[in-house]
Amino acid sequence: MRAAFERLSREDSAVVSFETDRLAIRNFSPDDWQQLQELAVAYRASEAAQYEEPWPTSTEEVKGMAGWFAGGDDYLAVCLRETGTLIGLVAINRRDDAEGHVRNLGYAFHPGYHGQGYATEACRAAMAYLFDELATDGILTGTHPDNEPSVRLLERLGLKQVSHSEYAISREEWSALGIESRDQ
Repeated sequence: MRAAFERLSREDSAVVSFETDRLAIRNFSPDDWQQLQELAVAYRASEAAQYEEPWPTSTEEVKGMAGWFAGGDDYLAVCLRETGTLIGLVAINRRDDAEGHVRNLGYAFHPGYHGQGYATEACRAAMAYLFDELATDGILTGTHPDNEPSVRLLERLGLKQVSHSEYAISREEWSALGIESRDQ
């Protein structure tokens, strides 16, 4: 993964845009609503959805969600570089319940793109952005313990289980992984 980060200021947040070998990761746009709706409908029908609150799928709800995502830099659209197709999202919102500059790492991907390494690639790029560009102290996130694909993803990313359903990694632990670990 070679990610070049771009942050341009806008009113209350930054324009975030970076690429990996196969992905373009960027701020959402309100115009993403149709592809976001396709993602929401497919995700809601997937096995992974049983571990989360139901996603909205109606046109008006998804338009609202796309507009809300587009209003900040906490939710990033994950698109295929070649086609621009939205295949997932990564959440990098602040964790106010943790000490220091700690962020969440959330993710959801269209089931049609599972098992191809896209989530790993996107999350690693987002983690590099958080630690290297935003000087985040750590990442604290959660997943249902029975959601085995999500647990495996978090472990593959270097996060360690710190409670029944929470996983974490510090900036120091991230750095110790070395650039080779982040590029695989």
